Amino acid sequence: MLKNKTKVANKKRFFTFLLTVALSVFIFFFVFSEKNKAYSSKYSNQFKEITIKKGDTIWNIALENKPNQYDTRKMVYEIMEINNMKKSTIYPGDIIKIPIIYERGSDAK
Repeated sequence: MLKNKTKVANKKRFFTFLLTVALSVFIFFFVFSEKNKAYSSKYSNQFKEITIKKGDTIWNIALENKPNQYDTRKMVYEIMEINNMKKSTIYPGDIIKIPIIYERGSDAK
């Protein structure tokens, strides 16, 4: 049995094709690997850590730590997002991150 050899007729065109395919794959993964969040955040990796006590809930923690006029549901979402939580179940002794969100018009960042 003889094997057919494949010969590249135009090496420049072939390498241009390979480069184009490689760049397209890289761009595709780069664009679609970004996490698209439902809300835009007003914080940039600024958070405080708190230790969960008996009786704490994500909702109550969000109420205590959100700025005035800030949607509690949005705060709950951001707490769960920053802690990579799929469920809102927390236990005493857990340590979670709370985003620090500044109100508009405040002189902080």
